[in-house]
Amino acid sequence: MAITANTKILTLDYWKPASQVEVGDYVFDRTGRIVKVKLAQQYHSDRCYEVTFNDYLTVSGDSKLSLPTENRKYRNRLYTFKGKRQFTRPLRPISTESLTTTPLVDYRNRKAISVPTANPLSLPHRDLPVPSFLFGFWFFARRSTGKMAAAKGTTDFVIEKFKDLGYKVTMGALINTGEREFSVFPTIESQLIPNVPKIVTNNYLLASIEQRIELLSGILCAKSRQYNKKQDTFRFSSQNYDTSRRVQMLAESIGCRTKLNHDPHKADYTVFFESKVLLHPNQDSPPVKVHYGRRYVTDVNPIQAQMCVYFETTGEDNTILVGEGFIPCL
Repeated sequence: MAITANTKILTLDYWKPASQVEVGDYVFDRTGRIVKVKLAQQYHSDRCYEVTFNDYLTVSGDSKLSLPTENRKYRNRLYTFKGKRQFTRPLRPISTESLTTTPLVDYRNRKAISVPTANPLSLPHRDLPVPSFLFGFWFFARRSTGKMAAAKGTTDFVIEKFKDLGYKVTMGALINTGEREFSVFPTIESQLIPNVPKIVTNNYLLASIEQRIELLSGILCAKSRQYNKKQDTFRFSSQNYDTSRRVQMLAESIGCRTKLNHDPHKADYTVFFESKVLLHPNQDSPPVKVHYGRRYVTDVNPIQAQMCVYFETTGEDNTILVGEGFIPCL
């Protein structure tokens, strides 16, 4: 595979542009497993292409860059199996150059080519100063009074979380949503001193799958109207672009396909996603037995010649996850 040199890749040292990923670095393959880079070679390519997906994410590389794809027949067969028996048909790699001559819509004018989202990233367990759920909840639920308040309908669930982890909870006054403020002892800030974070820090974002699920659950319980039970969808809004991107990365890292929207009138960014993993006490998601997340290719265009980086890894299929959407490339 060969991607453009400025494409971001997640490593165990957080994000790096492809040009700075070196032999010996650890990256992630399509199954979410950690693999080691065994070859990284930069070169200038005259034939480069940009692939655009239906959620507006893109991936760029030279003509040899391939994507593991599904067609309509593959998706239908996957739906037919529904996890009743093992589905072993491999994905079909298609190069960016081949995609320029491949129909992207079928005879019914429906999108034809899709790329499955990656499996949850298999990161190691981390020793964290505050349990993941409590950190995520505290970060977005803290108030100027030093107290916290849960989203409507989640207070009992959140308080039980604190009590189960050994915190003393003191209830406070009612707030305008009808929920009560509360404080805990020991305070979260006291456990984070001297470096009380102003962002959701990398040690939480790069923790184990269980810790990341708990972190996202805490974030969703801290703000109201984060879960739409009728549509079985989640949303997270923030006026801070970096915060929204970090929550988007967090959701993508546990296998959710996300979409980030910007509302210039409200000046905020909203991440939308679905998840069959239990993240909210009011969640009522049906069980799923097969992989359900995918992005559809909507456009492929040539771009100007530029530096590209060719990679080989110790992984079985030589895939690497790139960009904010952890798009598998090979």
